[in-house]
Amino acid sequence: MVSGGAGSELYRVKIPDDYLGLAIDDVSQRFRDDHHATLLAISRLGQTHVNPSADFKLLAGDEALIVSDRLGSLKPVHHWTGPIDETRPEPPPGQAPTQRPEA
Repeated sequence: MVSGGAGSELYRVKIPDDYLGLAIDDVSQRFRDDHHATLLAISRLGQTHVNPSADFKLLAGDEALIVSDRLGSLKPVHHWTGPIDETRPEPPPGQAPTQRPEA
């Protein structure tokens, strides 16, 4: 069990641009040093990579699952909430998702 301490929560965050291309051990250390966060997994193209091999490198579009007591400068990843509606397109970048009223 991983514990980030009192008040810590799970967050899914965008990978900082300067972490792209780094080996996973370096990324984990950077999250600890720069953000006081513990890296738990990387999400890539709908797959979750827990404990990836040492040669695993971050790519653009990857997301991190972390434990931390705060987000700080990290950007949370927003996903749709509520029932899945695959007929509705994703919102433009920077626009928050909305829910359609129940029929």
